Amino acid sequence: TGGHLFPALAIGAELKKRSDANIHYVGSKFGIEAEKLPTMNVEHTLLPIRGLQRSLSLQSLGRNALLPGRLISSKMKTNKLFKDLNPDAVIATGGYASALPLHSAEKMNIPYFIQEQNSFPGITTRHFAENAEMVFTAFPEVDDLIKKKTVFSQATPSVGTFLMGIV
Repeated sequence: TGGHLFPALAIGAELKKRSDANIHYVGSKFGIEAEKLPTMNVEHTLLPIRGLQRSLSLQSLGRNALLPGRLISSKMKTNKLFKDLNPDAVIATGGYASALPLHSAEKMNIPYFIQEQNSFPGITTRHFAENAEMVFTAFPEVDDLIKKKTVFSQATPSVGTFLMGIV
């Protein structure tokens, strides 16, 4: 649906407008970002990670069986990316694809920020929020659901005309 991608693009566009920051997007090769990012002329890396399937079906069991290998491959790709880029900061907009970059940032003492646009924070946000420099939430009630003292409630960034051609 783009619920994690479009806020990330809006944040990246605003950062580019205000500074000479180098923006590099990280997502899943199974998400909407795999379709959108290659058409946008932005630097990006797509990880072979997929979220845990929670339904009980043969297809879900098969996908979950592949998870350990995908996780290892994605972690190696993320480590190489961080070594090559040496980021000054990481901004995550939630979702399973942001877990590995957040983990790398945490291990490498790189400051990271989380923007949570949902009314209930996901697993990745809840796990990493406590050590984030700041968590930005779209709904004030989310503030009570995460372990972080520095929370800033704001509206979810929108991209206006920036994304009109790709939606």
